[in-house]
Amino acid sequence: MKLIFLSLIGSCFLVACHKPVKRKNQINKIEIATGGCLRGCPAIGIRIDSSLTYIYYGGWKAKLQGYYAGTVTQGFWDTLNMKLKHINFKNLDTSKYLPIDGEPAEVIFYWNKQKRHIFKSIDDDPDSVSHTLIWIANSYKHVELHKLQDSVRFETNYHFMRPPKPKIDQVKFPPPMKNQHG
Repeated sequence: MKLIFLSLIGSCFLVACHKPVKRKNQINKIEIATGGCLRGCPAIGIRIDSSLTYIYYGGWKAKLQGYYAGTVTQGFWDTLNMKLKHINFKNLDTSKYLPIDGEPAEVIFYWNKQKRHIFKSIDDDPDSVSHTLIWIANSYKHVELHKLQDSVRFETNYHFMRPPKPKIDQVKFPPPMKNQHG
């Protein structure tokens, strides 16, 4: 009986003294920008860093327009890092080819003293990378943001893009229809 009691006290002591292990995250910053598709995708830019600072820019067709800042939780940051590790962000394709009518995303991952700059269509290719990037692009909806008076510089550019306008000599109009009433 004494042995069971001592074992129980020892176990309680070990559990009480155990400190939670802080997660070692790989990235220290991420920037993502979307915009510039032909069907009018919203142009947004987001930067999140290891200090839990969240910067948002909403441009053309964005529901929330202008520059905003906020703070994410440590849990959000840890989840973001787990999702990026799951998609193997260090080995993603860095080519700039994007389908013309898909929603383009430009992403820069920063870790240690390295960075990886990728370009991806996030709505035409429903893979785990697209799902993760869409999750990040929509994260501003779940962060308490306050409007900034000044602009913020991003390394990404897609949030400043609008779809290309056709040259006027390339626009074709249908022939006039005959009036059937007269």
